Amino acid sequence: MAPNLTTTELEQMFMHNISNVLTLLQQIRDKDASQDEMLASNTNLDLMWVLTCGILVVFMQAGFSVLEAGCVSEKNLTNILFKNIMDMSISTICWFLVGYGVAFGDTTNGVIGTSNYAIQDLYNGSGNGGVGDDGWAFWFFQWAFAGTASTIVSGSIAERTKLQAYLIFTVFMTCFIYPVAVHWIWGQGFMSAFEANPDEHGVPRPLLSGTERSNGVLDFAGSGVVHIVGGVSGLVGAVLVGPRKDR
Repeated sequence: MAPNLTTTELEQMFMHNISNVLTLLQQIRDKDASQDEMLASNTNLDLMWVLTCGILVVFMQAGFSVLEAGCVSEKNLTNILFKNIMDMSISTICWFLVGYGVAFGDTTNGVIGTSNYAIQDLYNGSGNGGVGDDGWAFWFFQWAFAGTASTIVSGSIAERTKLQAYLIFTVFMTCFIYPVAVHWIWGQGFMSAFEANPDEHGVPRPLLSGTERSNGVLDFAGSGVVHIVGGVSGLVGAVLVGPRKDR
């Protein structure tokens, strides 16, 4: 039988129990806060890595410029350097207005994106305390590749095309040619590994077999999306304009 307790002793026991409960709740809150901080830290590290990789890709433009400057006549040096600068300038505008939407917009028959032009709907994770994917970081990373694909062609047809003609090609390359290839493999296109399996509602997004065993194409670093598209475009351009005279 429990001993008889005074009112004061009962109040002390009650307050002690309340204190234990509050301490336990505080520990739970601290644990949740720690998990949130860790999640935010991991997200920030991911964003830093994506931005760092994107910056390195942008610096490839300097390498392209030096390479192409060493392969052309001295009289064409200014022209080739100006073309590389204009490449990134034009590709930035085109990727913003059209290219990103074609590449990553909602798909039409798995062929081309038809939404999010001029990035009308782009989630910004930094506006949520740094938690979640940051659409601007992804946009920057993909823009760097778009400019690279276009610049590959610059060296292939150096000294054999007028500046105006090349700049017009850059517009088409960044708005349509390259973004369509991106949509097929990295977006919601018919070859995308990210869209090959049925979605959460069981709706199939097939490649070839049309079953859940469909795999899709996985291009991790752009060897197909960026370099094959840029290389084939450069090859076609070089064949069309022919060899350089006196070279």
